[in-house]
Amino acid sequence: MKLKINEQLLCIPPFISTSWDQVSSMQTESDPSSTEKLILIIHLSDSKVIKIPDLDSSLLEIIFAAHLKHLEKSSGQKEELSKSPAAFIQNLTGLSPDQIASFPIKLGMPDGMEGVENVLQHNSSQGDAPDLPAELIQKIAGIAQIMTGGDLKNFPKAEPHCNCMHCQVARAIHNGEEKVEGDEEIVSDEDLKFRTWDIAQSGENLYTVTNPLDAQEHYNVFLGSPVGCTCGESHCEHIRAVLSS
Repeated sequence: MKLKINEQLLCIPPFISTSWDQVSSMQTESDPSSTEKLILIIHLSDSKVIKIPDLDSSLLEIIFAAHLKHLEKSSGQKEELSKSPAAFIQNLTGLSPDQIASFPIKLGMPDGMEGVENVLQHNSSQGDAPDLPAELIQKIAGIAQIMTGGDLKNFPKAEPHCNCMHCQVARAIHNGEEKVEGDEEIVSDEDLKFRTWDIAQSGENLYTVTNPLDAQEHYNVFLGSPVGCTCGESHCEHIRAVLSS
């Protein structure tokens, strides 16, 4: 396992590998063993605290920048949801207003958001409902995650042999107990992105970053201490590309 840091997750082996949703806050403090070194302190949503010593200063900046982007994105989604819940749900799921209003689940939403207040309630009368597209289920699960601040541990579990909308969503949330397969292959946003750099590991903590359109343009990135790149810049796109790969 290697370092991986982007807007969705933080992976620093062997200390931590988690999504940013599970990170409450971060800070640094001086390392008692050296006045020049810092310790990264990560507070998780379950109250656990992770301390990571000896991180390069440029890597610390990348970590905090990734966390900031995640916070800004999450804040924007919550603000959009609070201002216009129906429009937000419609944009996220592609459902019509009538479909949104008929959700058979409840999310415990405040007054004025009753149209979405049905996303958590088991409905045995719809136990034989047809399978929803996997993409739609994932989007509805994403809405539940936003509403609960990322903590879905207490989301009601699916009832055995029931296929109502709640149970389909609950299965997707609770570790994919029963994966729902759509009729068509789903292409994610990541699959649609053109790659900017080809990345290959060439040694311990050492990576070769190559321009896919010009093989003559290539750089070596080192993720040890100190973090660096042969391009000469300390916070270059080549380092970010390796960390996000």
